[in-house]
Amino acid sequence: MSNPVHQICDIIRRERSFLILTHYRPDGDAVGSQLALVLMLKKIGKRVAAWNDDAVPTKFHFLPGASLIRKPPAKPQKFDVVISIDSSNWQRVGTAAEKIASRKHLINIDHHVSNDRFGDINWIVPSSPASGQIAFDLIRRGGFPLTRDIATCLFAAISTDTGSFSYANTTAECLHVAAQLVGTGLNVGKISHHVYESYPYARLHLLRLVLADLKLADRKRIAYYWITKEMFEESRAKREDTEGVIDYARSIDGVVVAILFEELNEPGKIRISLRSKNAKVDANAIARVFGGGGHREAAGARIPGRPSEVERRVLRAVRAEIRSEEHTSELQSHSDLV
Repeated sequence: MSNPVHQICDIIRRERSFLILTHYRPDGDAVGSQLALVLMLKKIGKRVAAWNDDAVPTKFHFLPGASLIRKPPAKPQKFDVVISIDSSNWQRVGTAAEKIASRKHLINIDHHVSNDRFGDINWIVPSSPASGQIAFDLIRRGGFPLTRDIATCLFAAISTDTGSFSYANTTAECLHVAAQLVGTGLNVGKISHHVYESYPYARLHLLRLVLADLKLADRKRIAYYWITKEMFEESRAKREDTEGVIDYARSIDGVVVAILFEELNEPGKIRISLRSKNAKVDANAIARVFGGGGHREAAGARIPGRPSEVERRVLRAVRAEIRSEEHTSELQSHSDLV
């Protein structure tokens, strides 16, 4: 089988028109990776479009090329190449999928272990902390230009998916990549200011309401809270303002799994976000029970049902995963003693 990186580089050099997609409700890794590819392709003279059902979150408006990401057009368009980055399945690119009249190649670049390999060419690297790092690898291995603007987008992508280089997925390679990006002359202080120090007051109002709802379960090993429609209305916060809210529950000493439940505008739909602080407790496995996915440490899903029913089902699944890990550890401990 051909190396997917070589295949992708050959296609980039050969073809002319490109569409770059990522998942709806894009986070920093999604936006940064998408923009880096857009800017790189434009730099080498390609015709490029970038679509998303949802607008670029306000705090990422500073990224070079942010205005290039548009909503999918009313009339379907033709492309030589469609590249999806940071989306674990084709459904997560939203209505953009319906606006592709034709394409020769569908390239799937991602780092989620749950990726279902929907592309004609799939380059999936679960060990990578961020899709931005895979995009950097593509640029370097293909000999494509790495400008300061492209590096700024990639740095923002990697920084956000590693918790500003504080999560367990921050590897030596990740830090080496970050150093090379900084070497282009990008402004680390400016990026950090926009990403981590420019929250609107409405988000803090929302956070106050959410933290007041914090609950602990399973001998304080599970922390969870809700974001309801009423909380959005009272705080006037946007959906994008929920990013990072789950980290407050995750930060509690002794908590193994943090859960954020969010009421969506879609009737009868609940969005869950999961964070695991124990490498043996698999957040992705829990999310997959409900048709979602992600990583071992971070995953999510969208679940139909009444709020009380969804909460009960999710807590049951989380408890089962924690107890499964405990049982495995007990067996391993017994085996070590024999």
